Amino acid sequence: MFTITIETQFKASHSVLTSEGTSEPEHEHFWAVAVEVGASNLNDRGMAVDFARLKAKINDITSQLSGGSLNEVEYFKKRRATAESVAEYVYNRIEAELPAGVRLEGVTVSEQVGCSAKYYK
Repeated sequence: MFTITIETQFKASHSVLTSEGTSEPEHEHFWAVAVEVGASNLNDRGMAVDFARLKAKINDITSQLSGGSLNEVEYFKKRRATAESVAEYVYNRIEAELPAGVRLEGVTVSEQVGCSAKYYK
């Protein structure tokens, strides 16, 4: 079994509810995204997955979030723009993009060092 991790980041703002139930001011993060995929076999080039192709697909997804407010993205209008929701968003979009024989193990999103959320099925 092989596990491959591709990491990238994007810059976007958000505002979430505090534990007291008040809305915090909109603020910006450099969101770090780590996508883990697994494969039992290597292809004819000796790879579980092509790093460059997978990273390009992940960057296509995260570029749609970059540079603005996550609260303005349709997906996050129905749920809070938390690290947990961003991980689920990326997971759901990258899962269908994977080649045959490669499975998605999980997506981890950090909005700051030491604070991350992982989504997996």
